[in-house]
Amino acid sequence: MADAPTTAAPSVEALDALVERACEPPTGRSRAKQLRWVAGELRTALERGAIVPTAAGSLALLFTPDTLADYLKAAEQGLLRRKPTARPGHASPASMRVREDCLRILGARAGITATIPDRNPPPVELRPVVAARPRSVLLGHLEHSARPGRSESRSRILAIIGTVLDTGCRAGELCALRTDDVDLQRGTIRLTHLPQHRNPRTAPATMTVGLSGPTRAAMRHWLTVRGHLVTRDTTQPVGPGNETTDALWVSIAPSGHPRPGLPLHFRGLARAYARAINDLNTDMAAEPGWHPLPQRMEQLRRAIELEPADPDGTALLRRARTPADDPKATAPDSRVSPMNRPSAAIGGNEA
Repeated sequence: MADAPTTAAPSVEALDALVERACEPPTGRSRAKQLRWVAGELRTALERGAIVPTAAGSLALLFTPDTLADYLKAAEQGLLRRKPTARPGHASPASMRVREDCLRILGARAGITATIPDRNPPPVELRPVVAARPRSVLLGHLEHSARPGRSESRSRILAIIGTVLDTGCRAGELCALRTDDVDLQRGTIRLTHLPQHRNPRTAPATMTVGLSGPTRAAMRHWLTVRGHLVTRDTTQPVGPGNETTDALWVSIAPSGHPRPGLPLHFRGLARAYARAINDLNTDMAAEPGWHPLPQRMEQLRRAIELEPADPDGTALLRRARTPADDPKATAPDSRVSPMNRPSAAIGGNEA
């Protein structure tokens, strides 16, 4: 059935204005994209008759419990897709949670309580984390490999992996890092914590995390490589004031651009990580105790927890998960090596 146009529907006009307000800062780019996606699905649901026609009358009618229940049911059954998909059928539990969160946010912005129907979604199966032994081998490889002669992409991935191993940070938190967040003299890195489903009105928390010796070595080498990639004027000295960006992670050879040194965003970081992990797995295949690393950073990140390094809890140190924390490790040998233990102080001995 062809979609009936709803451009002039009062509820659609009010919804579009509401979404634009909801997408203003401090709402992040990813959440703004999700809000627009859900608004588009509501519009499609009205066009295709998946929700009652009276929902076109006003925003309040669009957000009635029965209407939202009908919308979520249609979305879960895959009836609101604009284009054919290679994976037809029911929507994933994760996408349904995103829809529900966005409805609550939009309802709160409009002063309407978005009543979400109870559902019994299947439990989400988390992928197993990287076990302790491969992490230990990897930390040793970081310090051994962070030396002149390594390729630019290898220098970058080693520094990224070391940062993730020490901080357990998410990809979005990695992309937000700037060079002044790294203090190699003290051996620390400053992170802006951006948890999933956080309230966009709440200011993000900043924390300081101690870096292990191998990560400091990898980071020091990457900063040297990065300095040449972001140099604005090659006739002038490398350093602050002569850089195209202050982003910590930058591109090596960006597609379609004449020069490297562009800030890495989420998708670019994910692609670069997957490519470099493939190369690293090939090079490390013969290493005793090595198990191939997964291409998703999330499985490495979840292997790390943080614990306070000072009484105030403003500085943190890494604590690797033990088998008791997560029995679903990617390798059977999950012994914790001394390399996996956090340093005694933020700027002190190496891990």
